[in-house]
Amino acid sequence: MLSQPKGMSLGLVLLALFCAASFGAIVTVARATSYHTTCVGHGFVEGGSQTDGSFFSRIEAGCSATYRNCELWISSAGLGGQQLYTSTGTCSVWSRDYGNYSECLGNARVENSGIFSYHQHNAPNWCG
Repeated sequence: MLSQPKGMSLGLVLLALFCAASFGAIVTVARATSYHTTCVGHGFVEGGSQTDGSFFSRIEAGCSATYRNCELWISSAGLGGQQLYTSTGTCSVWSRDYGNYSECLGNARVENSGIFSYHQHNAPNWCG
């Protein structure tokens, strides 16, 4: 009589490895680089320097989205945002409209309906 091997099957081990790799990819997408392009450029934009207190949350004009949302945050506190219902204008929020803040704590949260979902871009010198 043949006995069954004890322990996890190869299929279960491969499934666990696949799930772990998928989770890593999801976490990477959720906190993207400071600025990148998915149909249009979007994300966190620095001012003249990383210490001048001037920075933006931005979604460039273009693509076919009819709703775009860009928000500027300091750590976990929202400063302000802009919503556009057209694809022809640039969605942009400037830190200086709300005060003088440390850029390293800043992050942009952006959404371009039908093009990319709501996600966060941290300052390139993120310290939060």
